[in-house]
Amino acid sequence: RLRKADVSPPPVSSVSGEESHAIAAGSSVVLVLSASKQGSDGTLMADDPIATVELRLQPTDAKIPFSQPWLDKIERKVAIRLGIDSLPKDKRLQPYLSNLCVAENARGRKIGKALCRCVESIAKNTWGYSKIYLHVDLENDAAYNLYKSEGYRDVGSRWNPFWAGGAAEIGYFVKNL
Repeated sequence: RLRKADVSPPPVSSVSGEESHAIAAGSSVVLVLSASKQGSDGTLMADDPIATVELRLQPTDAKIPFSQPWLDKIERKVAIRLGIDSLPKDKRLQPYLSNLCVAENARGRKIGKALCRCVESIAKNTWGYSKIYLHVDLENDAAYNLYKSEGYRDVGSRWNPFWAGGAAEIGYFVKNL
């Protein structure tokens, strides 16, 4: 059963700077794929989520986003003050794919590939963008291979301030849509 959702882009085109970042930080599309279970009496029971993915707008400075946008703002300001920030690849905020997760019992059915393509379609056809970015743990072979097979390429830059631990081992990838 499909539920129609509003997947319109965050309204950042008419504003700039910090205001656009604030709007984008509070706006994301989260898709949840679930499977209904049938009870022994034939009635449908609660849906079990089997996969999720998130799409939002993000600066293209290779920074791994926090789940709390105010932390991102603080971290970027500290990096600028210390002179260790990286310059964005694009001037405007860009679509960012994150939190792609498929339940273990649902893997191997190309669900991750389908969710990637779904958010790419939203980013291109509904939001009007021509690129999408993501981070991937380079040691997660399944995720790395999925993104490479779908046409994502390593941007080559890493968010690596001294306080970020092993963030340099997280790949920052882009795909032209």
